[in-house]
Amino acid sequence: MNVLYFDTTQDWIQVFIATHLAGSSLQILSEQTETTPKESSYKLVEYIRSGLEKAKINKPDLIIVASGPGSFTGIRITVTTARDLSQLWKIPVFGVDSLEAYLIGMEGEVKTEESSLLCLDGKQGKYYTKFKSERSFSDSLDLTPEIIEAKIKTNEWTPNNWYYTGNLPKFYPPTATKIEATNLNLSSILQYSLKQYFKTESNQNDYLSLLPNYIRGTYVDHK
Repeated sequence: MNVLYFDTTQDWIQVFIATHLAGSSLQILSEQTETTPKESSYKLVEYIRSGLEKAKINKPDLIIVASGPGSFTGIRITVTTARDLSQLWKIPVFGVDSLEAYLIGMEGEVKTEESSLLCLDGKQGKYYTKFKSERSFSDSLDLTPEIIEAKIKTNEWTPNNWYYTGNLPKFYPPTATKIEATNLNLSSILQYSLKQYFKTESNQNDYLSLLPNYIRGTYVDHK
């Protein structure tokens, strides 16, 4: 099965194509990563086209995308493109939580004994936040620095690993790791996403089922 993964929910474009065979590792066919703030609207489709050309396939058998949270415009571009291609190619599409994907992309699935905190700069003085304990992920939350700091001070969250985007949060240690497009392992993200996909019912993965994960709603909601 040939799988197409892409993500424009942050300040980057990532397009990854691989072959998945049950019981074996992924065979990477094409991988493109670029930091492109505000350019994904006209670059994404071209990246997908060139990726398929490099992979020597006409179309994939499955689309997987990071569906948010993140940039409102970036989420809209990712989800709309995925839905359009799913409908055009008549193939299933599956969305994975962006924060969960990035934690997997930074750590893989092997560091289960450690906890991690991820804070994506959500602008407006807040962070899109996810905490990974030794056994599970929290929900993706939209939090102020004060709330996050309180959870840390009361030991509700006790991270071994600290990840962020944007500027270093004031409540983070200086040794924290900044997530950038180039340090995410797309093979780990795709392998994890496929495991989640295979747990779902087939009728839950048509183009109408893919929904954006805005968390804050849309611009219309705030007017």
